[in-house]
Amino acid sequence: MQSIQTIRSASRKKEKQHIINTKLKQDHVLYESFNGIVFAEEEGRNIATCLGDKKAALLVNHGLLTVGQTIEEAVFWFVSLEKCCHAQLLADAAAGGRGGETVKIQDEDAKYTHKMVGSPLAGWFSAKPLFDVVHKETGGDYLN
Repeated sequence: MQSIQTIRSASRKKEKQHIINTKLKQDHVLYESFNGIVFAEEEGRNIATCLGDKKAALLVNHGLLTVGQTIEEAVFWFVSLEKCCHAQLLADAAAGGRGGETVKIQDEDAKYTHKMVGSPLAGWFSAKPLFDVVHKETGGDYLN
């Protein structure tokens, strides 16, 4: 979660540099009005309005929120976005350390990849192995 905290503190949308991000191309928003834990129903509505039909929201000074048609899908987008943030930070540091810039994924390539692996079914299917591991390691105890 360190990666998300660093990215969100920078108050910027992620650039499309890592292939995982293509699953969320134009499917995430930056919620800049977040001031802490959501206690008021109005704040929840504001976040939902900002999120709209997107898969993810980066809540400035807080963290990440993902949604999906299934729990598996929402979890997969969360894990993917955390990995994307981590890769973004590593790429930025490596490029900055040598005085260069990161290589951007071309828009057409990102759109095509998003079309192929950014669907709700792809999110659910991609999370399945993670859930299978949890099930095996807990013997299904989490279901009780």
